[in-house]
Amino acid sequence: MNNEKSKLILLVEDDIIISKVQSKVISKFGYSIVTAGSGEEAVFCIKQNHEIDLVIMDIDLGDGIDGTEAAKQILKLKSLPIVFHTSHSEKEMVERVRGITRYGYVIKNSGNFVLQSSIEMAFELYEAHKKTQESEESLSTTLQSIGDAVIATDINGKIIRMNGIAEKMTAWTFNEARGQSLINIF
Repeated sequence: MNNEKSKLILLVEDDIIISKVQSKVISKFGYSIVTAGSGEEAVFCIKQNHEIDLVIMDIDLGDGIDGTEAAKQILKLKSLPIVFHTSHSEKEMVERVRGITRYGYVIKNSGNFVLQSSIEMAFELYEAHKKTQESEESLSTTLQSIGDAVIATDINGKIIRMNGIAEKMTAWTFNEARGQSLINIF
């Protein structure tokens, strides 16, 4: 965790007492911390501070936008891991965050170890996701630069990749061919 010691975390919590306690706890984990008391303030912090590496987001933030809406707005501004930290464990609450890119859902008062582990896992998952995206982009660039027609399929013979030369040769765009059986496009 040495490389995470310099990470900056934005804690979004509307309860001042909880915010102060959680800030101290997270600081003891070795992270720097800034706080926001509302969804709007959280979005503003992301706009102003490009150094924030992770957001810990309460869902129920009182008046104004809630944590799910704030998370959506934040993710439009910057790609970063968001860990939801809430006192709600109801199915409906979990469903509210399902469509949002997130890296954890921690119930408040589940213990400092759980929170610390969730933060560490969020950073690890985010880095793994970034590496996967970079590999995908590199593979796509390589595929498009090959001068021959290239079509890649999965184990069932369904098309998963196709370069521009293959599109011209088959008269199918990749979007049309994706998921089709290789036999269908020839």
